[in-house]
Amino acid sequence: MALEQVARPGSLAELAYDQLRSAVLDGHFRPGEKVSVVTLAAELGMSRSPVRAALERLVNEGLIRLTAGGALIAEPSRDELLDALVVRCALEGLAARLAAPSLNRADLDQLRAIHDRLDRAVQAGDTGAVRAADLEFHQQVQAHSGNACLVENLTRIQSKIMIATYSTPWGPHLDDMLSEHTAILRALEAGDPESAHEAATHHLANHLERLKVAWQRAPEESLAASS
Repeated sequence: MALEQVARPGSLAELAYDQLRSAVLDGHFRPGEKVSVVTLAAELGMSRSPVRAALERLVNEGLIRLTAGGALIAEPSRDELLDALVVRCALEGLAARLAAPSLNRADLDQLRAIHDRLDRAVQAGDTGAVRAADLEFHQQVQAHSGNACLVENLTRIQSKIMIATYSTPWGPHLDDMLSEHTAILRALEAGDPESAHEAATHHLANHLERLKVAWQRAPEESLAASS
């Protein structure tokens, strides 16, 4: 009988990384929450070594930070979040510009389906579904940019921003965000690189302004990051 190839140790580290990264971005852990290798290994049903390797990768991505007291889920400051959003604004515009000419009918159908889910989530006030659809929409655009370096950097930036979204509930400006996504989609449907760039940049620039207004109304420790 044929023997199945035994999974290498690295595959467990990859599995741990995928599980932990998803948990962080899905809000399973709160910003600033302490995480333990021992506890995580027990929850994942594996040894500590792959979990430790996964945490090291998350530290490199800026999703976890190491302190004298242990590993903590990253808690971006206002300045860190603002810096990330400024960079994201430029990169999202570039991604939309690069993607616009290359999208085929199936690609656009997929973006429309994601946009429809976003619309339903906004109307229902389901902020969890809004987060998921919002991120998926942007990631689909990036995936068709044809630029791996751009995708890599946007993935890291978006991860930091996603963590910040759990500092305060989403709610205000969701209708504005939805209309801005609609403008991006229309430009992509038209295959117009410059219009797509303008719509995506406008969306993130507006988000920055909404964020600044929210900061004026909220305590210093409160972060609002509804993209």
